[in-house]
Amino acid sequence: MKKLFRKLTCALLLASLMLSLSGCSVLKEILAEPTEREYAGEYKPEWSGEGDDETDPTESDETDETDETDETRETKGTKPTEGRNDGKYIKTSNELTYPDHVASYDEVHPKHKPGNLKGSDAVARLNEVESTILKHVISCYVDADILFENPEKVGITNADPKTAWGDATTPASKYPEKKAFYEKQRDLLLEIDYETLTGDDRLAFDKILYDVEEEIYCYSYTAFEYYTMIFNSLVGPQSEVLFLLDVFTFDTLKDAENYILVLKDIDRYYDQMCEYEETRAKYGFASSPESYEAAAATFDDLCKQKDDCFLYQSFEERLDKIKGLSSSDRERLIKENEDAMKNVVFPEFEECAKRMRKLKEAGGQDAGLSEYRGGDAYLEMLNRNQTNSGKTVDESIKKLDQEITNLQKERSQLSKRSSEWKSEYNSHRYSKGTVTQNLDYLRDAIKKDFPKVPAHEYYLMDVPKVFESSFSPAAYLGFHLDNFDSNVIIVNNRNVDSDFGVTVAHEGYPGHMHQSLYTRSHTKHVYMYVCGSTGYKEGWATYCENYSMRYFSGNGMTDAVRYCQIDNDWTLLLSTRVDYGIHTEGWTLEECVSYLNAHGMFVTKSSFKRFYTLLVTDPCYYVKYGMGYVWTSNVMNNMRTQFPKATDMQIHTAYLDSLTCTFEQIEDNMKKTLK
Repeated sequence: MKKLFRKLTCALLLASLMLSLSGCSVLKEILAEPTEREYAGEYKPEWSGEGDDETDPTESDETDETDETDETRETKGTKPTEGRNDGKYIKTSNELTYPDHVASYDEVHPKHKPGNLKGSDAVARLNEVESTILKHVISCYVDADILFENPEKVGITNADPKTAWGDATTPASKYPEKKAFYEKQRDLLLEIDYETLTGDDRLAFDKILYDVEEEIYCYSYTAFEYYTMIFNSLVGPQSEVLFLLDVFTFDTLKDAENYILVLKDIDRYYDQMCEYEETRAKYGFASSPESYEAAAATFDDLCKQKDDCFLYQSFEERLDKIKGLSSSDRERLIKENEDAMKNVVFPEFEECAKRMRKLKEAGGQDAGLSEYRGGDAYLEMLNRNQTNSGKTVDESIKKLDQEITNLQKERSQLSKRSSEWKSEYNSHRYSKGTVTQNLDYLRDAIKKDFPKVPAHEYYLMDVPKVFESSFSPAAYLGFHLDNFDSNVIIVNNRNVDSDFGVTVAHEGYPGHMHQSLYTRSHTKHVYMYVCGSTGYKEGWATYCENYSMRYFSGNGMTDAVRYCQIDNDWTLLLSTRVDYGIHTEGWTLEECVSYLNAHGMFVTKSSFKRFYTLLVTDPCYYVKYGMGYVWTSNVMNNMRTQFPKATDMQIHTAYLDSLTCTFEQIEDNMKKTLK
């Protein structure tokens, strides 16, 4: 599979770089990290214009769509995910292997008989498999250096800075080897008598086995490698690379020298990604000329910084942290850094731009997954991995449509009540000022509702000016996960608004930073915090974002707060539904615009086109955030219904104590804790 794992390292932060839609991202399906790309807070895309649900949207001159009725929307939202091409798929290579059906959950995750290893032997086997998998997925210097302060203590010793970025993709020819690796790990796990495991060993077994079985399925069909482009113009690795380079810290002379090797290896690594795009086009999966041109333009923008990049100054500032660095070494390193940047990094970006423009000749198109042979099976796999749930696509859409309907009804009911709350709503200000003031306030305010986290430090970082126009208000970055003090809150002062406190809750307490610290302090299994899915992380952070509004209202949970929560959910869930519509029912740009306008969004084709392209070329982009939040909220609501005497502190603690398992596994564990 494409190396989404890298997003694991900086995932939280990087999605924020791209859009002001929301706030975070990921590093590989198994780690779910499509990135950890953590999105900061508000989920209000630039294209959105929230209107009154009870009034008809004002249509743009650019659109010819007719409004849908509630009945037609419901039918459209729950129809079978067969696409609309009746088997007439975009022609792709027969050299690849494709699934002939959509695998059921039980096919991917069959029931198993208990093994024979018990007690300490069972735990030893679990630890052995965990270590083997971590070494397999954290195999390059970039991942190891950013994820851990002391990678050797978790057995990561094979990271070579000369090939710092590892391999960007897995060629189809390597799929049998990858599948065999995970099949071996599965077989080793199944020798364990699960019932003899306790505590976080049992939770780790559940999570690792689930992920391993997903990987086995992922590597069963070579076509899975080529459905999506790497160099997506909005969220591709080129959009994050400079920021990622700024994360490296220097404690020794060797750290700085290795960083130079990281820069030089960009040539090889980005060549691999260009080769992937070229191979993808050769196999018939070519994207549209417009998408390749947009990708090339992102490299053009990078190249414009060749002579005035913030990384030149940043590099010198990081050298200041090296104790005893001689003036001659400092001078040498500065020269080598500038040479690598100007003669390797930026020329490679120029080459990438040329190669992407060359691919425009392939005459490809941007199409939803339903337009490709096997695309429905690929989407089902993505849906499980990205949403952190075993629910099918159809089940997810049905749940999502119901949530949207419920929000619509609740908003309408609130609007008909006494208008006293509307004054509070219109004048609300959910912030205590600066990021530090909000963090200090929230740390104290959440004590009665959320469990404690270990002593820790965090650092504040202003977004470099080059990123201010596209970076969301704030983002959390947890790096060196073996050190509780390695936490960064990144702030974009240009985009701070009157609800900034809610954004800080999403990224800090009780959101991303709080969850990361709690998880790391409550398990001995590194896999559980390195390999948690985006759906889990974003689901929790968005839930916390909404929950924390009551702390800022001055009156606790009021109708005005609830209306703000509905506002917060509305765009996110509609965007998620459009994501599904594109890839299951082949929704066109016009149909997406029509759907959004029918829900009061006041969207035009021109205003939504950029986001439509993002969703077409990056399936499940919104799904991982939207459904992660839906399933998190679903778990919390189910527990409150089943255990009405449980306090929010007890429910939140039981949730976090279940670690980064799937939502189904979390709910089962919470029931055992709360009963």
